[in-house]
Order: sequence, then C-alpha cells, then structure tokens
Amino acid sequence: MESRNKPLSQNSQCSRIPIRESELDRFKFGKIQCKKFDPQKVPNLVLDVACGANPFPLANVLCDLNANPVPDRRMKALVTDGRPFILCDSKHLPFKDKAFDFVTSYYLIEHMDEPWKLFKELKRISKHGYIQCPSWFNELLYREDVHKWVVLKNNGRLYLRAIDQKRVVIPFSFIFQKLYRLVAWKIIHAIIDEKFHIFTVNYCY
Repeated sequence: MESRNKPLSQNSQCSRIPIRESELDRFKFGKIQCKKFDPQKVPNLVLDVACGANPFPLANVLCDLNANPVPDRRMKALVTDGRPFILCDSKHLPFKDKAFDFVTSYYLIEHMDEPWKLFKELKRISKHGYIQCPSWFNELLYREDVHKWVVLKNNGRLYLRAIDQKRVVIPFSFIFQKLYRLVAWKIIHAIIDEKFHIFTVNYCY
C-alpha cells in the first residue's frame, strides 16, 4: 500500500503516533485488490456501483440509482468529480458482458431487496471485482435500520441472512453510532478492523 506509513497532518485530532493513512481509508482493501490485476497497477476500466457521496478513488466510471440525496447515504449529495456517471439500477446494469476490468460495490448489498441480482450483475459485467459490506459484529454494534441483510463469509463464499426488523434488541446501538462521529473512535475502529477484520466483510473475485 503506497501511503501505508505516511503520517497524517497534525490537525488529525488524534494522539496515536504514528497514524497510517490506510487506517482511515475505507477503500484500502479494494485498492489492494484493484491493483493486483494490472501490471501497471491500475486496470484500464474500473466501475464503482452505487458510488454515492464517496466514490471509489480508482474508478473512472460511476453509477448510482439516485442522483439526489437519499437516506441510505445519510442525505449526502452525489459526488462524481467529473467522471462519467450513469443513472441506473444495480440489479440491471446497462453494460456489456465483461465490459470492465474491475468493479467495486461498497456497502450496498445489505440495503437491497434482491441482493443476489446485484451479485450476478457484477460478475456478468466485470473480469474481477470487490464487494465490501458490514460484518455481523458491525450490525450488532451499530444497528442500521436501513439494512435488510446480515452478510456472512465462509470458505470464500458469501451468505445472506435476512434481518428481522421487528426483533427486540438491546438499545445500545445509538451509543456506538454517536461514538463513530468522534475522530478518536474512528481511528480505534479502523485499527481494529485492519488487524482483525471484524467490522467488515471483504469479498473479491
């Protein structure tokens, strides 16, 4: 990882030294996978599906179902940074088979009514890809009402378990949701996840 040991600026509001930029980079695992498949370290054509307000940095094509702010991305505005953008449904991606060298899907599958359709489409349009979503432990701590599935990984395969929205849960999730707004907690969260991978499920093909 190119910037693994590069320190953050002094105004990062965190006393941990050294701080690696990768610890605050939600795309760190996707970048590693993306750069594996091309001798020049950047595949020719990279698509970010459901790019939202924080698109994959190595993507040169973006797509999303919504051009306007929506609750699923906390009402943040769409960001394209001048890259080509296609308004479309991820269950029916308007691209030819194997059109992309690499495709990413960050924190999308857990929101969908029919996530298996997304998975099928990603594999259809790309040679390689990377999916990242919250782990069951992340769901336990942070409890997002907009999530419909718990995503599990076993022996290199993804499994989905529907979330029962009516189930009774211990009401502590709001504590961790408030903690995650703090820079110090984000650092702790990222360090733990980089070391033990307990907050995210990562799948590549």
